[in-house]
Amino acid sequence: MIDALIDSLKQQLSQSCLRIKHEQPEALYLSLHLLLKDEIPLSSVNFCRSFYLHQADAGFTLLGLDSLLLFEAQGKQRFQQIKKSFSSICKQWYRGNKQSEHAPLAFLAFAFDEDDNMARPWQSLANTLLCIPRILLRQEHNGQTLIVNIKVNNNSASQDFLIIKSLLQQLFTHAQEARYNASAPQTEHLKKHQQAPAQFDLHWQKLAQNAINSIHTGNFDKLVASRHYSFSLNKEITIDNLVHKLGLFYPSCSIFCYQYEHKAILGASPERLLSINNCAIQSNAIGGTIARKKHFTHSLLSQQNNNDSSLPFFLKLGQSHEEATESKKLLKEHQFISRSIYQNLDPLCHTLKMPTAPYIMKLRNLYHLETPIKGKLMAQYDVFDCISALHPTPAVAGIPKAAAQQWLLDNEDYHRGWYTGAFGWLDGRMNADLSVMLRCALIDNKERQQPHIHLFSGAGLVAESDVEAEWQETELKMHTIIDML
Repeated sequence: MIDALIDSLKQQLSQSCLRIKHEQPEALYLSLHLLLKDEIPLSSVNFCRSFYLHQADAGFTLLGLDSLLLFEAQGKQRFQQIKKSFSSICKQWYRGNKQSEHAPLAFLAFAFDEDDNMARPWQSLANTLLCIPRILLRQEHNGQTLIVNIKVNNNSASQDFLIIKSLLQQLFTHAQEARYNASAPQTEHLKKHQQAPAQFDLHWQKLAQNAINSIHTGNFDKLVASRHYSFSLNKEITIDNLVHKLGLFYPSCSIFCYQYEHKAILGASPERLLSINNCAIQSNAIGGTIARKKHFTHSLLSQQNNNDSSLPFFLKLGQSHEEATESKKLLKEHQFISRSIYQNLDPLCHTLKMPTAPYIMKLRNLYHLETPIKGKLMAQYDVFDCISALHPTPAVAGIPKAAAQQWLLDNEDYHRGWYTGAFGWLDGRMNADLSVMLRCALIDNKERQQPHIHLFSGAGLVAESDVEAEWQETELKMHTIIDML
């Protein structure tokens, strides 16, 4: 089968090279496409360098293997540097058919802080990274497509196909093993991992209280204090299994995973930083969190017509004094986020709209308030302009944005790295979809029988916040990963 795929790819390349000479002689790169008859379970793949993005509700999955082109940046000009490099490559990309009109598709990820030097535990990971994979698999409702990105007009085509063949062999081997494991009888139940985050962290307690005090002085409307917790396990972690379970339990989230060397960063993010499709732009304001205890029907806050005790308390009509106070706090925190995102995007858009009241996002263990903000981007702006305008949102830093971010950099006792940065994709037409890196873990599998896990979580603080209650929120968020272990 692999030999037949390689032969088909070589034939496509030969035909494309003939067209390139007549249509676009300056082109140096192209994408080859094949629709796969036997679909591959994409979450089952482990590679030295791979990118994985899965959105179950949208029926969309991407898996990128290896790198044809890789760009890195750091500092105040990081997005401009990445844009310049990517734009230059796009001009050299051959788009001779409908399948390739949006090529190339690249993965983009970046750190919370533009100047983060990526010290432990993030070492060997770039501050800002854009990768055009050598092999890309794209799963949508209409099937699974194999995309091979390759450089043309060089003398190494035969060597490139040896690399491609090796990657495909690994890919199909992983797929075969995944199918076998899925059909094999289960001889034991998964035991719930008993390792839990540390007891009340005195440093975080002090950090959160200082943040609330700073808010009371009037310097800030909101600050998002985060924490880092690490521990080791006495057994190897199977990354693909962990990613697969996140997809099953969090279908409304973006499941992401980047594997490099012996490390992997993965998570289930409920928050879309932005998506752009032919100038139509959307950003989702997420803020206001409460533990989920009982099931309820997805509804609008503006449609509060049910006093059922199964609803989260902020949907109830007959609230106690404590519930009413907490509801006001949650709505206040959320409105800071939604209004800020709207104000930051408004100068870039012809039109921009958001609902008057937030929706309820229902996750496995949490409720969030969510407001989708949608508009039409002006032609002179692109995804990088939008990133610069939005990041970091008040959901991960605070208000005012620049001052809040600096306060966190001065007061938090660890490097956030990619946590509260973003992860996603963009294409040659500057369409994009990026999720904020939340509910994530960094896993170091160097010691395979005793892997080290780093967890990250944060809580949005406003004047009315209670430190102990916010601590419990960070615990719940960490259990997104812990419960999967």
